Amino acid sequence: MDPTAKQLLETRAALAAKIKEMAGRHDKGWTPEDQANWEKLNKDYDACKASLDGIHLAEQVASRVKLIDGDLAAPSGATDVGRGDANHADPAPAGDRGGADPTRVAVTEADRALALQGWCRAQSGEELDPRHVEACRRAGISPTQKTLSMRLNTSYREVRQDYHREVRAMAAGVDASGGYIVAPGFIPQLERALLRYGGMRQVADVMRTDTGAEMDWPTVNDTTNTGELLGENAQVTEVDAVFGAVTFRAYKFGSKLVRVAAELLQDSAFDLAVTLGSLLGERLGRRQNISFTTGLGINDATGLMTIAPVGVAAASANAIAVDDVLKLIHSVDPAYRDLPGVGFMFHDQICLALRLLKDGQGRYLWSQGTTLGEPDRLWNYPITNNQQMSSTIATTLKTVAFGALSKYKIRDVSTIRLRRLVERYADYDQEGFVAFMRCDGNLLDAGTHPVKVLQH
Repeated sequence: MDPTAKQLLETRAALAAKIKEMAGRHDKGWTPEDQANWEKLNKDYDACKASLDGIHLAEQVASRVKLIDGDLAAPSGATDVGRGDANHADPAPAGDRGGADPTRVAVTEADRALALQGWCRAQSGEELDPRHVEACRRAGISPTQKTLSMRLNTSYREVRQDYHREVRAMAAGVDASGGYIVAPGFIPQLERALLRYGGMRQVADVMRTDTGAEMDWPTVNDTTNTGELLGENAQVTEVDAVFGAVTFRAYKFGSKLVRVAAELLQDSAFDLAVTLGSLLGERLGRRQNISFTTGLGINDATGLMTIAPVGVAAASANAIAVDDVLKLIHSVDPAYRDLPGVGFMFHDQICLALRLLKDGQGRYLWSQGTTLGEPDRLWNYPITNNQQMSSTIATTLKTVAFGALSKYKIRDVSTIRLRRLVERYADYDQEGFVAFMRCDGNLLDAGTHPVKVLQH
């Protein structure tokens, strides 16, 4: 294990012990100094946990990039998982599409990074070095084209620890208008940022489709029907099942403009890919998480907190009790509670309040994860923080969600378009970039409510 991660795990365990010790004295009354110490302890714990989560994500992405690098080094004709396309070989250079060339060298990470840098430089009218021209030729793109359309990885869930394989209308082609050129650092950084800044993406089931055409996901609710006991020569009863569908569309999200210094565009091909991927992913991730959490479903995704029904009305308008949490758990049908991915979701400030709760035996409902990548738990169910949920406890607010969170489906269109604005920031010697991505989200609920919420 990374020494830094090991030290952070030890620090987190020590902070968790102090939090529980302080919580044990809460009923006896706290002084203002105690309250300040409590808030500092929790802040330090959350910072430590965030660092561990970052290390864990970095390790997952590094593993993914290592896989990509190994594939890029494969002989011509091997597949390229870096494009998210397991069915197509690297493209031959322009003018040589008729068949595999045994002497052709595979497109490398350096080629892709230089091609991206060359495209950026060509947009501002700068002369390209021979290495840029060659990289663009090998990658099969023109540096003068105005927009790059890049494939996201179809195997997105491999970035998550709880990856569940599912293929539904996945991308089968490759995009000659730019899908070949992006260095492996770009897409993993983009996806890592989407994941880290979007609590919903951490738990939802993410599917990627080749186009943005409307997609109906069929549902059926037959829970009110049972079989029957038949006598001799008795006719069976006919009872139809009730079918429905959840329709997924493709709403467009933009990153807003990201400004990049001209020096970065000119001097550092590899940093450019990583920097753009991180910046664009953070912005898209934050905005999409708003829609996936509270979107109204009108020209927008349907948010989890919009569609999930109330499972429990809290006993207090300004507090969460142990019984509220237990009742919320049991408001969800056992058939859903036994599924993978069942857990709690709430804002970090709500987590702060829940760390005080104990069961009837004096045991804390909250417990910290003990290994790298293991989430904290509440009543032995994993916790996911979502900063778009309510941060305060007050009348009418929904503060806690519980259930089979993986029943929330996110549909991504598998391409992201990167555009560069040439003149807008010329007086700052900077370049403007903006990314567009289409997606939708909704809870797959046939009427039996896999996720429910606590409302005050």
